Amino acid sequence: MQSSIITVWGYATVVFWTALLVPSLIMMIRKRISRCLPNTEVPEDWPLISVIVPAKDEAETIEQTLNSLLASDYPRLEIIAVNDRSTDETGAIMERVAAEAKQQERVSMQILQIEELPSDWLGKSHAMHQGVKIANGELLLFTDGDIIFDPQAISHATRIFLHRQLDHLCLLPQLARGGLIEMAFITFFGFLLTGGTFLWLVPTRWTYAYIGIGAFNLVKTSVYESIGGFETIKLDVLDDIKLGKLIKHHHYRQDIYLAIDQLKVRWQPSAWGVITGVEKNSFASFNYSVIRLTLVMMLYLSFFVMPFIIPFFFPLPQTLGFIITIIILHLCYAMIAILFSSGLRVTPLMFFASLALAFAICRSAWITLKNGGVRWRDTTYPLDVLKKNLY
Repeated sequence: MQSSIITVWGYATVVFWTALLVPSLIMMIRKRISRCLPNTEVPEDWPLISVIVPAKDEAETIEQTLNSLLASDYPRLEIIAVNDRSTDETGAIMERVAAEAKQQERVSMQILQIEELPSDWLGKSHAMHQGVKIANGELLLFTDGDIIFDPQAISHATRIFLHRQLDHLCLLPQLARGGLIEMAFITFFGFLLTGGTFLWLVPTRWTYAYIGIGAFNLVKTSVYESIGGFETIKLDVLDDIKLGKLIKHHHYRQDIYLAIDQLKVRWQPSAWGVITGVEKNSFASFNYSVIRLTLVMMLYLSFFVMPFIIPFFFPLPQTLGFIITIIILHLCYAMIAILFSSGLRVTPLMFFASLALAFAICRSAWITLKNGGVRWRDTTYPLDVLKKNLY
């Protein structure tokens, strides 16, 4: 009886991970922008795009981000840089870059300085909301203050956006190389994104498959306005993902592409930075529910951790399914490492990275519950308020 349970359990893990990972991986391989671009046309009339760049204390990266946008070959671009209560040199850097940008006729740039945050808003969402108010573009591009754009990134994305007649387009960036352990952690985060968001179903009408990427959310201004924009999700910590959810739930067309040739970001500056970097979002992704978190952790132990342990205690015929699972997991993790330019060197660290991210998620829940809310960028948001305003 015990041997049959182990056997069934092992093959169930094979089916589980194959169904969860393989379709999304195939989609990402097929949907690299550079691979899909030849099938698109160069438009005669390019739409005006307003790029909204919110930043708080991003002095180390904001200049490079803004200069990469100013170097864009896109013919009609409006950059709106929003300094959200920064205490470092972010605002001064924005002003200096904008002064230098006046020499370019093709690209306009505005600086918006925010001094106060309303009590019923999250900082970043409020900054983006204020940026939209002064935007003139037919399309809105929301990005972060640490993204490096290739000169052709926006024009390539827009060609796909127009060709596919989309309402919302997300791009996955290349993860700039850091230390080995840091890259292993980040690659596993990509592994979770691949398996947990049903990427291959995002372009379909199924409203439960949606996506939002903080590095690159391109949306029609008319669509943004029709769904209520960030005002609808102004106290939702997962602003980028929930924008995608909001768009999809209103039955607009959404898609996601891999843009490792067009966008680059170093997500966090160290391995420990990855752990602390998910502190704000991790528990929020479970709607601040201890029950949901517990169920997911049980699933994680049953279908990820145990396949690595059980083969040590039972003979091969019974544990073949678990061994196949381990091979599938490593192959998929290696493929994600290649797609995101982490390198195959991180593959042996997959199990260690999974434990680290599980720790990071539990740490996020513990800190949020202990503090009675989320503290981010020197602002505390009470947990009861965040729960009431979940979308």
